[in-house]
Amino acid sequence: MARWWWRADYLESCNCAHGCPCNTTQLPTDGTCQAMTAWRIREGLYESTRLDSLVLGMLVRWPNPIHRGNGRGILYLDERANPAQRAALEKIGRGEAGEGGPFAIFAATFSESPKAIFGPIEFWHDESTARLRFGDLAEMEMGPIRGDMDGSPANVHLVMPTGFIFRDARMLNSQRCEVRAPGLSFSHRGSNAFISRVEYNV
Repeated sequence: MARWWWRADYLESCNCAHGCPCNTTQLPTDGTCQAMTAWRIREGLYESTRLDSLVLGMLVRWPNPIHRGNGRGILYLDERANPAQRAALEKIGRGEAGEGGPFAIFAATFSESPKAIFGPIEFWHDESTARLRFGDLAEMEMGPIRGDMDGSPANVHLVMPTGFIFRDARMLNSQRCEVRAPGLSFSHRGSNAFISRVEYNV
């Protein structure tokens, strides 16, 4: 039996073209990968510790395709967590809690274990727009992909029946993403974004 599980809302903003070729086992758009992601846990458990309503965020960057390693990451974790919840979120985020989601997979590609920072998190979304903020370190906004022909919003999903981050996600546009964390800074706009509901180890 898995040591942890959760059901969560998921947000992602990355620097690839819409849809992100990494999801179809292709090389990233410009050869690098950088992203701001977060999971708002609707309900979840690590061993005997409840994780309901907490948020786990990640800031990640690889100077090459992910599978070639050399990645750097920061865990940005919900300041509302108590000590047991903090320990649980750190173990999951660092891939130390076993399989489920991308955490153990990403951990194998980092140059060093991600540092954990606890702070305030703003996490908001509806069906086609979202905002995410990690204190003063990072923020992003996403909205619909709008066509060049008439500006109408695209209603499109990426469906991956065996996806390890999500199985079905609404494809959106990163209107802006700004990261200025210790040892990790980047920005992008007009690129890929996703909103999804996910289940790991359920």
